[in-house]
Formats: sequence, C-alpha cells, structure tokens
Amino acid sequence: MFQLPNSWNLTNRINEAKTESFQTWADSTRYLSEQARADNVIRVLSFPEVSPSGTIDMIKEFDYTHNLVTNDGEIFYAKQGAGETPATNENFASGSFDMGTTAYTEAEGDTYNEYDVSGASSISGSIQTFTSGYPKTNDTGDTDNTGDATDAVSYAVNYAAAAWNDTDVEQGCIHNNSSPVSATKLLSVFSFTSFAKTSSDTLKVFVNHAFENQ
Repeated sequence: MFQLPNSWNLTNRINEAKTESFQTWADSTRYLSEQARADNVIRVLSFPEVSPSGTIDMIKEFDYTHNLVTNDGEIFYAKQGAGETPATNENFASGSFDMGTTAYTEAEGDTYNEYDVSGASSISGSIQTFTSGYPKTNDTGDTDNTGDATDAVSYAVNYAAAAWNDTDVEQGCIHNNSSPVSATKLLSVFSFTSFAKTSSDTLKVFVNHAFENQ
C-alpha cells in the first residue's frame, strides 16, 4: 500500500496553513501599525468646488507624510518628562508652524538655517501659532486628525484662506520664534508632496508624536 510522507499529513498541513496565515496577518498588521505611526503628519486642504446643481461645496483633500524630531526636540521632551523647564528658545509647547517651498533632506541636527534654504524657503505669512488647545493628547475633537492617540501628543495649525497662498508648498516645521533666525531651534521638520494653496483654500496641518517602547 502506498504511504504518504509525514509532511503530507492532513492535520499537519492544516496547522502549518494556520501558522502561515497568522504570521502573514501579524506581519501585515505590524507593518500597518508602524506605517500609521510613521505617517504622522496630516495636511487637510479644503477648497471650493461648484457642484452640477450650482452650489459651492468645500472639498477636503488629505495627504500624509512623516516628520523628523530634531536633537533639540528630543531635549525638549526629555526636560518635559523630567519636570524641568525648557529654555526659552526650545519651549515648543507654545510654538508655531512654518511652511516652506523647498524640500530638503532633513537631519537631526537641523536648525532654521537648514530649513529656510538660502533664506528663501519660508512662505511669508505662514508662521502661525498652534490652534487653540494644542498641543494635547488623545485629540478626539477633530476627526480630520487620524493620527491621534492616547499616547501621542498632537500639534495643529489652521490657516485661513486669506492667511497666505503659494503655488509650491513642500516643507514644514515647528519652532517657537515668531521671527526666526538661522540658529532658531526646531522641534521637528517634515516634507510634503508638492501642493498649492490658493487664496480660496484653507489648510490644516497636524503633527502627531507617538511614544513607543524604547
């Protein structure tokens, strides 16, 4: 009588399939979780569009990217965790967003000198303080912020249509100086896929910093 090898045992094959299926699911879930945390910058551009009926609707366009927390940003979080007072030029809890036109390769040691490439990247009018109530954790008050979490601190800015406009927005950062200079410290810096903000568009940007096991 022909004998199937042990590797063909039906029970073994089912168990192997279950294990393989679980591992594939786990890897996928782990990737999605890490990716969701990595793409922690959300920009929401709202612009008017005329419907076939002639009414004007505001359409929301979402895009996602990630950010780099600088060395100065890490010092800020360390001092916050230790209950110490950050220096005046690194107190990012009361900072500002800043949008720019020139994307570059970010590095942990960056200051405003690197961000504002050749002194010409920062968009006039885009330096604006955080939306009222931010930063905060568990940002459930704004459904547009899909990166909120109980273990994440969220920063947000809301730009009105008339605040500024530019045809090529590619960069953003957080600092705490209304009139930044080259040595101004950055909490974080991030790059966008290039987009335009017209004088009819509003713009919201969220940056979410989640704290993972170290």
